[in-house]
Formats: sequence, structure tokens, C-alpha cells
Amino acid sequence: MFTLWRYIIKEHISPFIFAISVITLVFLLNLVFRELGRILSKGLGFGLILEFFFLNMAWIIALAVPMAVLVATLMAFGRLSGDSEITAMKAGGIGIFHMILPVLIVSFFLAGFLVWFNNNVLPDFNHRTRLLASDIARKRPTINLESGVVMKDIPDINILVQKIKEAPDTSYVETIFIEDNRTQNKSKYIFAKRGKIFTSSNTGYMFMTLYDGEMHELDLEKMEQYTRLNFPEQKLSIRVPNMALERSDSEYRGDREKSAQMMRVEVRENEGLLEDRYERIDQLISSYFDRHLPLTDPPGEENKKSVDRKILQDNTKSKTAIKAKYIEKIRQDNLRTRQQITAEMNIINNYERANYTLMVEVHKKYSIPFACIVFVLVGAPLGIMSRKGNLAVAGGISFGFFLLYWASLIAGEELADNQIISPFIAMWLADIVVGAGGVYLVIHSIHEATFINWTSIQDFFQKILRLFKKKIETYDNIR
Repeated sequence: MFTLWRYIIKEHISPFIFAISVITLVFLLNLVFRELGRILSKGLGFGLILEFFFLNMAWIIALAVPMAVLVATLMAFGRLSGDSEITAMKAGGIGIFHMILPVLIVSFFLAGFLVWFNNNVLPDFNHRTRLLASDIARKRPTINLESGVVMKDIPDINILVQKIKEAPDTSYVETIFIEDNRTQNKSKYIFAKRGKIFTSSNTGYMFMTLYDGEMHELDLEKMEQYTRLNFPEQKLSIRVPNMALERSDSEYRGDREKSAQMMRVEVRENEGLLEDRYERIDQLISSYFDRHLPLTDPPGEENKKSVDRKILQDNTKSKTAIKAKYIEKIRQDNLRTRQQITAEMNIINNYERANYTLMVEVHKKYSIPFACIVFVLVGAPLGIMSRKGNLAVAGGISFGFFLLYWASLIAGEELADNQIISPFIAMWLADIVVGAGGVYLVIHSIHEATFINWTSIQDFFQKILRLFKKKIETYDNIR
């Protein structure tokens, strides 16, 4: 039996490696077409580009492994069935379940590995990817000099050139004006007949070599101190912000940059804050009723009421004024209490929505790995029924299940984020539905029952066609 299990598992290794390679390549190509142009336009080095795509490999692997399991299962069992090896095993007294069992056991270990991967590797890679993408977005690709146009890209520096000739690494300019206001309370103006300019992306500096020029410097606090200097050659270096890629660090992490344990801790903290907010609402309501509908009169209230009654009896105008003042006081108190309760409810809704979003990510870290087991239950009987182990059949069947599974996940996540359904249902419904279908297929394969009776379907459509022809003939005879 163990020899047979090793043989069945060995049949899955090559299709699995092939499938995960193809699926990973598809994801990478999509990423390349979407991001490579933007990255290259920033003038990044090959090492940084390689790091960016390497960091994105984490989420690609997390999605590609369950897909590869389904393709490999379909291909392996399809080949075994097509070569009549399944029939030979049945003849030897080995049931369908015992053929699927070794692959099912391996899928459990694979799901466990993905759970560990999703909680320990994927969050850190997602965090580093976000930081690197943010750093790349801030990076300035180069300095754009245009003849006759004042360049104001550098803070406190204005540059105007009348003529420019671009070379691969250097710009040759003629008649250049520079206004330098980097020093506080001082203005510096530089004029040169010609020069050359080049930038260094590694250091983030722009270097200038100017020829046959003059420099004017004016102290704005001491206007009498004016300096003029003629030079045959002058070298300048100006730091350009964000030209060199500056790597940043941040302690903040989004929900996809946290492990399940970190998100559960945050959910518990939010639940504690929710309890405080509900207590605050209870206090607001209790305080409101104590002011307007007290169970007992506070000390001195009886004397106050007797005085008010005496005033009202003596003066009708005072009665109307006091009544209007009392009604206005109640109205203002109602408005203030309602605003306070509304503010508290908005905060509660924000906390609850945050908890829903966090729990969606928690369940996702387990539901997607569990898809490895579900896809084995679906792929094995479908592969046996297809009796073909080629990539076209496996890919076609897999594509349909991928659409069903991922569409369910995406729709479930959207519904859960809007608090329409629970996070558990949102992330596990696809596994439950597809898994139930897989169990149904396995049971039918064990009992050698026909999953789809194509003969009955064909007879049904033929019956409909004959009935339709008969109706047409009857209509023609009436005409």
C-alpha cells in the first residue's frame, strides 16, 4: 500500500511543479506589464527592480499553490485513468478513497505550511513591498531642463538655459542663469556663457561645470554688502531632493501586513473600546432621564417648586415666560444629547467595521490554505472521470473552479467589509460549497455512479426538438 502511495504522490510532483511555475509566471507577467514601465522611468538599478519583484513573490506563492494543487491533481489522476491504471488498481482491490488518501494527506501538510507562510512570511513581505513602492513613487527620475524655460523643480533654485544639447550622460548648455536662494537672507545670481550639467542618481546631486561667467551675491540684511566675482571656470553641486532612492521605515502596518495573532489582539482592543463607548452612551441616556424624569426630587427641589408655583399664581406673564424658557432648555438639551449619542454611534460603527475588515483577513489566512484540501477532493474524481491527463483538459476544468472560488472570495470580502455578512461566511463559504461538491464527487466515484448522465440529457433535448418540429408542422398545416 505504501509503495502505491509513493507512486501516486510521485505522479503529482511533476505536474505540481509545472503548474506552479506557469501560474507564477502568469502573475509575474501581469505585474511586469503593470509596474515595470513606472519603475524603469524612475531610473532604478537592477538590484532594486529585482528586490521589488522578489518581495511580490510572497503573495503570488500564497495564491499559486492552491491553484497548482488543483491542476496537478487533475493531470495526475487523469493520466492514471487514461492509462487504465485506475482500473488496474480497482481490480487489485484498491478503492478510490485509498487512491486519493495519500494526496489528501500531503494536501493537509501543504495547507499547514501555507498557514505558517501566511502568518510569518507574507505579512513582512507585504510590509516591505508597500514601503519600497512608496519610496519608488517619491523618487524623482531626473532633472528636466528645457531651453527658454525656467526650471523650478529644486527648492530655492531657479535655472534658465537658452540653448541645450543632450548627450547620454551630460547636458551641454549655453547662456545659463542660476538664482540661488538656499542661504537665508542672501541671494546669489550666477551667469555663464556655457557649461555642462550631469546628475547622479546614486548620490542625489546635480553637478555643474560653468565657464566664462560671473557671480553676484547680495546680503538682504546689509544691502551695502554686494559681491561680484568673475570666473573662467566654476564647479557647483546642488542636492536634488528625492533623486536618490531613500529607503524609509515605518512601524505602521496595514491589515495585510499583520499576522492573524496581531489582528486578533487589535480586535480585542477594539472590543474593549467598544464597551467603553456603549457605557458612555448608557451614561448619556441615564443622565438625560435623571435631569428630566428623576425618580426622586433632589434636596431643596420642593422649596423651589413651591416658590415657582407662587410666582406663577401671582403673574400670568411670568408663567408664559418661564414655560417658554423651560421648553427651550429642554430642546437644547435634547439636541446636545442627540449629537453626543450620534458621535458615539459613529465611533462604534468605525470600530465595528475595522473589526470586520481585520477578521476577514484573519479568516483569509486559513481559508485559502484550506483550498488545497478542497481542490484535491474536487480534482481527483474529476480527473478520474475525464480520463485525460493533458494540460488543456486540466487547465480548462481548473479555470472554471478558479473563477467560482476567487469570485466567491472577492464578493464575500466586499460584503463583509460592508458588514452585510459575517467574516467567517465571507471567507469560508467558497470552501464549504466547493468542498461539499468535492465530497459528492468522491462518493459517486467510490460507488462508480455516473456524475452526469449525458444520455438522459441528450434524450431530453431530442424530445424537445421533436416536439418543436411537431408544433411547426401543425402550424404549417393550419396555414
